[in-house]
Amino acid sequence: MLEKLKADMMFKRLLRRPDIDKAYAMVKPSDPWYATIKKVHDSVAEIRKMPRQTVQILSHDGLRLEGVFYPNGGDITVVCIHGFTSHAEREWAFPGLFYLSLGYNVLIPYQRAHGPSEGKYITLGALEQEDMQGWVRKVQELAPGSRVIIHGLSMGGGIALDLASKELENVRAIISDAPSVSVKEMFEQIAKGVFKKDGEKVAAILTARFEKEFGVDVGRLDRVQTLSNSRYPILLSAGSNEGMEEIFAVLKSRNPQPTEVIILPGCDHGNGMYKQTQMYQQTIEAFIKSAV
Repeated sequence: MLEKLKADMMFKRLLRRPDIDKAYAMVKPSDPWYATIKKVHDSVAEIRKMPRQTVQILSHDGLRLEGVFYPNGGDITVVCIHGFTSHAEREWAFPGLFYLSLGYNVLIPYQRAHGPSEGKYITLGALEQEDMQGWVRKVQELAPGSRVIIHGLSMGGGIALDLASKELENVRAIISDAPSVSVKEMFEQIAKGVFKKDGEKVAAILTARFEKEFGVDVGRLDRVQTLSNSRYPILLSAGSNEGMEEIFAVLKSRNPQPTEVIILPGCDHGNGMYKQTQMYQQTIEAFIKSAV
């Protein structure tokens, strides 16, 4: 009984709709993340000066999902997938400006249960991968014939890998930054970290509720297995402080398509694009040119 209460608490705390305005909130100059957060806010102000339009799709389960499209007249569109509890436009303004500078169009959707998109719960890719397929289809309405690059970060990076085995119109490649790799392992790690000796039982109950609530098999949300059927070239990226080299080697070995790996020196989760900008951008530009 006690384990069930703990699992219910975790379910609500982890998955309930977040206040995304807290994401990338401005910090004091003494904060180690100040330089990164300042670039975020400066980039938001700059990208919002560009031509843009609010766009919507309807999810397969009836939710109105909203995004922002930056048309640029090009025949390549980058679909940007934001991370867990993140503010989509803040997360993607800085890389979005880079893509616009290359002449690409940029589509920044808000995931279900984030910001203006409807939904009560985040599902860590279980349902978001279906939503993203809808956004990829939307590209052909916004920019007919456009070649598509999918780029995700953190939870968004995991969702990008979920899409690797799907046959998606005009998708040419996937970029996955610091992806979450297994929902089941994530539940187990969090539960054991919070509840210690009860962690394993709590994780099992949490997993069962997740599967019942969203009608999915958590075992299928394993990106290592997904990549065995990948249809697309993939670029995997992470900071050197994240310790993802081993899992990236596994992912690369599973992908039957060309796979590149970049480890950004001295970087943490999600800040490589800001701290190692030149290295990051040069790698991405070369990867996309080789894929399209």
